[in-house]
Amino acid sequence: MKTAILGAGALGCYYGARLAAAGDEVWFIGRSACGAMQERGLRVQSVDGDIELPQVHAVRSSADCGPVDRVFVAWKTCCNGLFAEALPPLLRPGTEVITLQNGMGNAEKIAEIVPAEDVYIGLCFVCCMMDEPGVIRHLEGGEIRFAPLVPGEHGLARAQEFAAHLTRAGVPSMATEDAEQTLWTKLTWNIPFNGLCLAHGGISVRQLFTMPEEVERSRRVMEEVCLAAARRGHPTPEAIVQAQMERTRVMGDFIPSSAVDYLRGRPVEYEAIWGEPLRRALAAGVPVPETERLCADIRARLGMA
Repeated sequence: MKTAILGAGALGCYYGARLAAAGDEVWFIGRSACGAMQERGLRVQSVDGDIELPQVHAVRSSADCGPVDRVFVAWKTCCNGLFAEALPPLLRPGTEVITLQNGMGNAEKIAEIVPAEDVYIGLCFVCCMMDEPGVIRHLEGGEIRFAPLVPGEHGLARAQEFAAHLTRAGVPSMATEDAEQTLWTKLTWNIPFNGLCLAHGGISVRQLFTMPEEVERSRRVMEEVCLAAARRGHPTPEAIVQAQMERTRVMGDFIPSSAVDYLRGRPVEYEAIWGEPLRRALAAGVPVPETERLCADIRARLGMA
């Protein structure tokens, strides 16, 4: 299995390392960590067992990789405008493209270039950080839920194959046919916690949980996300609000990805994580005042109109 990881950041390197350790031929495509990975390989410090890969395929462009069997898109949604340049060199007939990205609307953008029946969504529930180029710290989680962009028996069967393949590589995974439900489930965490840590200037989860009023605010936002999902016909799992609260409370010094991007002066994935979900909620006629307030706070923090 020749696999390309498009976007060699913390998330892409973590999952790519698991696949490579399990025997896949994995190509990491990215710029910032490429040189370090070419020189020193890839190292993952993980609660589920460390990985040392002294040599990896690390390249700066898709053209240096060539056609593959499967592409995992792990770059930030701010880079989606580069799909037309980055995807074609990786494609052969039947190449499957799975977006592991945050938020909504990414699979549809990929389907402008790749046949829709070959596009899949992979929702990652993981806590990992790149401490330095080529060095990943995996703190918690790792599960992936796969769903086809185009519902049907074929897409579900392929998603089940992805899940089985990742599970064999040490990544607990499952498949579902409802892609939008899967997206809303991930957003129950990303919208409130990624959002509040960003709105407060790039704080950690530990710092957020020292603010009781903001913890309760996160719960109210999460409840609105669940309501929006249900109103659109994609209800989230029962008891997810409490489960997410308990899971997040023990994340310690973890800083969510958008807060990290803000601290490092990089573009933030506002549209995919907050803008598009908010539009879908309002279009469904769902009152989401807490979410609207949070979005306004984030836009103010980012200097957006």
